[in-house]
Parts: sequence; structure tokens; C-alpha cells
Amino acid sequence: MTGTQTEHPVPERRFTVSIVGPSASGKSQLAMHTAEVLGEDAACRIPTDYFFIPRGAEQSLPDFLRQPLRYDWPLLARHLAAPSGTVRTTPDADFTGFHRLAESGGRSFVIRPVMIVDAMAAFPGANLLVLLDVPDEIRRERLRDRDIRWGSAVSAHWEHLEVTWRHAREEMRSPETVLDGERAIAVNARALAEEIHHRLA
Repeated sequence: MTGTQTEHPVPERRFTVSIVGPSASGKSQLAMHTAEVLGEDAACRIPTDYFFIPRGAEQSLPDFLRQPLRYDWPLLARHLAAPSGTVRTTPDADFTGFHRLAESGGRSFVIRPVMIVDAMAAFPGANLLVLLDVPDEIRRERLRDRDIRWGSAVSAHWEHLEVTWRHAREEMRSPETVLDGERAIAVNARALAEEIHHRLA
């Protein structure tokens, strides 16, 4: 071929893992450890809780807490469409009143070939859906321990969290992988990393 040929960039292949499960099932820890096993140049975890759809200005907090928590998946999808190496931030969120202070300015993360999303609801565009299964009594104990360590009061919102999980479970597709959330995080992280490698091969 003669003359100048215009080159069009080939879209990057982004592999998104959605880790779901009820509150205190270990989603965030599994996401962070799996990203570490895969390596910081290959994978990154997104602190997905910051992407909740905020409470409306006219809506009372009790009314908001009677409804399932929902996530701003379109905003998250826009972040995931950025080129690898791009630094992004979550929304700046107020978890006490469930307000969004700004669309950005929260916790930072870097776009990588493998992105790991952890939330009670499944990310609709995920390539791999992973469910963490943990008995209720174990989760309650974990929440109480977390509140003591962090000085938080998440346990007080148990019913809201359970409503959110029931709703999320009804809406999501069947998970490709189910992991025992009572197993050591490191064991589950290695197993998940191996599955991701297998699916990318």
C-alpha cells in the first residue's frame, strides 16, 4: 500500500471482576488481596461503596434507609472506559447522611487491565461475577468487631444492609464463581487470581 495510512487505536481489553455478597462477607478484603496477587500493574480494586446513589434533597434519612442501596453504575462505567494508567477518584461521599459531596475527589484508584469491583450489588458489565457466601452469625460478629476497631456504627444499619442484599440477589445473574467467605482471605485471593488468569488466557 502506498501513501499515508491513518492508524486507529485499538480499544483496550478491560476485564472487570464484580465481587458480591452481603455486608461483612469480606468483599473489600478479597478485592484488595486479589489485586495484590495479580500485581499493581495488572489489577486494581475500586472502592465501590463510594458510588452509591445519594439520598435526594427532599428525602428523609429514615425513608432512604427503608429502601435498598443502589449504585451509580453509569458513572463507574465511564471510569472503567479510561485508558490503563489513568488515575481516577471515587465520588466524595458522606456516609452519615448518604449525600454525594462531589462527583470526584474521594479515594483514588488507577485504571488497569483487570479492575475489581466490590459491592453488595453486581456490576452489570462485569466479565466475572464472584459471590462470597458467609453465614449470618459470622457476618454480625464481623460487623461488631469492625465497629469497635473503626469507631463506626454500621451494625445499627443491619436491616438496611439486609434489604439491600436481598434486592441485589434478586436482580443479579447467577455467579460464575462462589467462594466460601469463612476461608482465609489469602486462600480465596489466590483461587480467584488463578481463575482470572485462566479466563484471560
